[in-house]
Amino acid sequence: MNADDIAPDLYEKWDLDRNGGEDELSVLLEAKDIKLGQQGYNQDEPRRVQLRIAASILGSAKKRAEYDEALRTGLRPTWGELGTLSSVGQWSPAPRPQPSFHDQPQGPAQAPGFAQPSPYSSPYARDPFAQHASPQQQMVPSPAAAPAPVQHQAQKRPSQETRIGMGILDFFLAGGISGAVGAGVDELADVEALSFVVFCIVMVVYVLGSEVWLGASPAKILAGYTVRDVDTKEKLSLSQSAKRQWWRLINVIPGIGQLVGMLGAVVHATTINEENNLRGSHDDLANAEVVKRKPRK
Repeated sequence: MNADDIAPDLYEKWDLDRNGGEDELSVLLEAKDIKLGQQGYNQDEPRRVQLRIAASILGSAKKRAEYDEALRTGLRPTWGELGTLSSVGQWSPAPRPQPSFHDQPQGPAQAPGFAQPSPYSSPYARDPFAQHASPQQQMVPSPAAAPAPVQHQAQKRPSQETRIGMGILDFFLAGGISGAVGAGVDELADVEALSFVVFCIVMVVYVLGSEVWLGASPAKILAGYTVRDVDTKEKLSLSQSAKRQWWRLINVIPGIGQLVGMLGAVVHATTINEENNLRGSHDDLANAEVVKRKPRK
């Protein structure tokens, strides 16, 4: 990948939805980058560099607005210029006409406007053969020029292993609380049916109440995560939470309900993967996501 290479439309290159949110696009691109890393490609491999630059731009509302505006005006940035936008967060492109065959330069001279290197640009944006480049620019890239790290964005959603661990902890917490309350009711009123009803109520309150009122189950809160709507970024509604937790709620039905709930848990757990942006099928059903909570200021 050369800095002067014209970059393709980032949305088209990776088949991205132009109406998608910044978090969604960022996670999609980072998942592709992580997958290449797992396949043995190092971080300097051109495809991974391009993915990180794209994730940094499309994962930021400000940078994305700059890039989208450039596309709307017909400007075609180079990878070096995208590296500048990725690392600095801004650029000052000047409009330029699309070059014709007769207008294309035959030498190393650069086109004006959009293709001009920025003094704050990334290593990919510097042309060591440009006449104005100094020896220092040729030998030592600017410390501020490296593409902005975006790994923290990939960590917003927990991995499959973390989700399973939190689910197991919730299982024991919910079962323990429901069992203790049910046993207490059984001591006060020796009626088995009443104990079962209380057990079910406590289970429903634990599963739905914590998610709707607190924003997550106790296990997720302890681990520093929250459950929210993908689009609004708000807590789930009661109906959304019921859709997402159907496989837990069905456990209140003796026998068949517990079997179906167990099968549902296995299916949902296996769908939490990078290809699905670390969202399970039950998350998709409720248009929900599990993300790291923002620290309080």
